[in-house]
Amino acid sequence: MRSDSDPSGQTRPSFIEEARRRQIVETAIRIIATRGYSSASLAEIAREAGISKGVISYHFEGKIELVEEILSRLLVEPADFIKQRVDACDRAMDKLRAYVTANFEFMKTHRDHYVALVDLWESRGSKTGNRFGAEAYEPSRAYLSKILETGAANGEFRRLARGPVASVIQAAIDGVMLQWVFDDKAIDLDACRDQILEMVTLHVVIR
Repeated sequence: MRSDSDPSGQTRPSFIEEARRRQIVETAIRIIATRGYSSASLAEIAREAGISKGVISYHFEGKIELVEEILSRLLVEPADFIKQRVDACDRAMDKLRAYVTANFEFMKTHRDHYVALVDLWESRGSKTGNRFGAEAYEPSRAYLSKILETGAANGEFRRLARGPVASVIQAAIDGVMLQWVFDDKAIDLDACRDQILEMVTLHVVIR
């Protein structure tokens, strides 16, 4: 299967290759979310996707590389979704509200993603723990801190310790997400979203 070249001279997957890689990753996520990481063997992923194990081996050099791709997808897709909605807003308060709201919107439509992410985090322990922190929490804190900084500069927000406040906001969102992953019937995502928005507004907005 042919791969095209980008301007730097490196090869990039063709459209067909990228579609196949996405199919494999999405199938693996679905299996991890419903049956756990231990059940997501290459043979089972191939069977579920309706392809041969050799097709997976063509696209990924074993399960470790596939898991790396899964983790990347699980972190990048919600981040892109959230950023698109935040960037559509002008005022800092609208951006902050969009950030919280978009997190919950993505959760509601991608439950498998979060169940799989938590399962991978638990199943692989420190092998994914450090990466999860570096690639999920650090960008989130920086992004939220920038919104808080902008709001303080234009007079919308109080001048607060941006890093800790950003950590607390993200912790509230992720804390709800974890409870929802383990017991979705007990968690009302819309109500939790509204409570977080109310608490954040009371804390950061100048009155």
